[in-house]
Amino acid sequence: MKSISLESVIASAAALALVYALAILLGLGLEIILCLYIASTAAMLGMVFRILKDPVCTDKTFDDYFYQDRDDIRRVGKD
Repeated sequence: MKSISLESVIASAAALALVYALAILLGLGLEIILCLYIASTAAMLGMVFRILKDPVCTDKTFDDYFYQDRDDIRRVGKD
């Protein structure tokens, strides 16, 4: 069985959360909002599980690559 791509999982979970938020703003029925809440929570948990179980590994570490886009807080060297 072919696995769904990580990008698709993230996009689907984000889209469902957006639909849930829009349902609240539009004032849809409580039943619809509750169903969307449950579905978006399940999608977010599924997304987190899929990200944590992703088989692709990297040699980059948090300490070496965090905030590399900002010169004022970039790590200059190892401690």
